[in-house]
Amino acid sequence: LIERKVKHVVIGQEDPFPAVAGRGIQKLRDAGITVTTDVLHDECRWVQRRFLTSVEKGRPYIVLKWARSADGFLDQHPRKERAVKRISSPESDVLVHRWRTEEQAILVGSRTVVNDDPSLTVRHVEGRQPLRVVLDRDGISADESKVFDGTASTLLFNGTLRAALPVEQVLVPDDVDPIHLMLAELHKRDIRSILVEGGAELLSHFIARGLWDEARVITGEVKFTTGTRAPDLNAHLVHTEVRGTDRLELFTAHHIAGATWDR
Repeated sequence: LIERKVKHVVIGQEDPFPAVAGRGIQKLRDAGITVTTDVLHDECRWVQRRFLTSVEKGRPYIVLKWARSADGFLDQHPRKERAVKRISSPESDVLVHRWRTEEQAILVGSRTVVNDDPSLTVRHVEGRQPLRVVLDRDGISADESKVFDGTASTLLFNGTLRAALPVEQVLVPDDVDPIHLMLAELHKRDIRSILVEGGAELLSHFIARGLWDEARVITGEVKFTTGTRAPDLNAHLVHTEVRGTDRLELFTAHHIAGATWDR
């Protein structure tokens, strides 16, 4: 820039990373270049939200996601089989798999593994496979569950080492908050974003602690009448759209201009 005799540089937001914060801007100004900062500041924060959360909060950027029936249930009772109960349309399913490629990790709790036996892999689109993370402090998930099948990397947070499982494991002491330990461990591994896909108890724990940044809610047309209630969320609704037969809503913990699905 200096060699080309640039006179004015516009910067959307200063880099908060301690090793470089403000140094590049100061070099430009020392060279006689006018620098204007904070142009479209909120929009820039949205684009860089995963990196900024990692630097500023010392944890991954947390995206909560769930699908609910038209009458507000995540699941129907009683269950007849160990499998995912379909709520969303095929069009939404493709979008969800794209969302998986955009985050570095995907998390479920033990009840989801027991009830749904999800694979948590990317199938309907091309893209990066996220790290599969399972929180199973009591060790109730079956050894033959799909998340332990070796088709993708899995990190298990549990209370006791399970030697039969061919996955990496992190032990959670009884007196430690498993969610805070898990987020700290992922941050240490440079995991800057995580998609939390449920179930209800795990989602509610994140919401109650205020540990989330986005929530993506899919409402299908099916009705269950009874079952597991979807979480309650008091947050900013920043984007909504219809995809197939579903209504999709994007909430953020804090209002940010320009928020929408990544395109």
